[in-house]
Amino acid sequence: MSTLKNFFNREINGTGLYLIAFSFCLVISFIFTTTFTDYFHTRPLQLLSYLGIGLVLVKIYLLDNYNYKQLSGISILLFFSFISWRHSQSNTQSNLILYMMVFILGAKDVEFKKIVEVFYKISLIMMLGVILYSLLGIITNLAYFTPGRPIRYALGMLYPTDMASHILFLILAKCYLVFPNIKWYHYSIFLLLALFMKVVADARLSAYTTVLLVIIMFIAERAQKGNKLCKILASFYWTATPLLAFIATVTALSFDMNNHIMRKVNDLLSGRLLLSYQAFQRYGISLFGEPVIEHGSGGIKGMKMFFNQSRYFYIDSSFIRLFIIYGILMFLIFLAFMMIIAIRSTYHHSYILPAIMFVVAISCLLEQHLLDLSFNPFLLSLLATNTYKWREKNEKSDRNSILQ
Repeated sequence: MSTLKNFFNREINGTGLYLIAFSFCLVISFIFTTTFTDYFHTRPLQLLSYLGIGLVLVKIYLLDNYNYKQLSGISILLFFSFISWRHSQSNTQSNLILYMMVFILGAKDVEFKKIVEVFYKISLIMMLGVILYSLLGIITNLAYFTPGRPIRYALGMLYPTDMASHILFLILAKCYLVFPNIKWYHYSIFLLLALFMKVVADARLSAYTTVLLVIIMFIAERAQKGNKLCKILASFYWTATPLLAFIATVTALSFDMNNHIMRKVNDLLSGRLLLSYQAFQRYGISLFGEPVIEHGSGGIKGMKMFFNQSRYFYIDSSFIRLFIIYGILMFLIFLAFMMIIAIRSTYHHSYILPAIMFVVAISCLLEQHLLDLSFNPFLLSLLATNTYKWREKNEKSDRNSILQ
């Protein structure tokens, strides 16, 4: 076993192997969010993506220097995610839990900035390509019309909110890469993109979340540069995850159509609160999840469902999806991951990841993209390295200035 590990260590670099696997799965995952999937069978592509999973497992078990206890803990987490995946297999997105868990645990000793750079470059190129292809008519540009709302365009994505969410997470990636030097023109571009989301896709959540992102990042940046008030505010960013998860769960469990306030909130959220309530009523609470049958409006097939709302059923909230589809165990594990990332960063006086987790938690309240690699690479920071690089640089510059 040790001879085999030494061979792999000489011939293969763990970081390179991980980034190749990540790039491979990112491209495939991104394609699954576009109308390209209406032109070919997706099953072969899905099977091909398991190659990326295999490469990361090779890194974990043959290249990473884990001791026996650590490897046992990792194996248990992988086993739990595998069981959850098997329990929820009738759901078309059930493999996301396995993908995300493998890539989180495989990120050990991989510089997180490199992961985000790969995510940003590939996602940006694919995003622009998909939009261009849809405008040229090469792939379908779905348009949705709802009485009382403007026409919403998906621009090559399966649904308008998917397009807006891709932009939101690209903005988060850009913030990570340039932090703590986010310039005024970055913020201006972010606000223009929020306007674009609202006008083109009428994606209210992503648009308003982007506006909040500007405020959240501004405070985080000032906190990073030593502003005492901003440091106090940013030190509470980690609370967003448990608080919003609690709100999503409690409101779904206690929803009552006879309650005037809840009915108004449900209308404001386009019926999402009622759907979360129905999910709990139909499937209940389980340890490892349930096979949930969903009928969404995304894609050409889903477009037919858009005109037959009586059969529509889709769980939008990432928190509720974790709870119902993947089970209470995975719900608690992934909440713990998000909180650990944010709390650990706050402890090290680094505020970009807590700010990102804050924004991700807001998105998770009503959107389903927490476990999707094509949207969210930030959970991979749990075991990745150099997540506090700017803090280290600032400390070095402070020491140098003292010596000078």
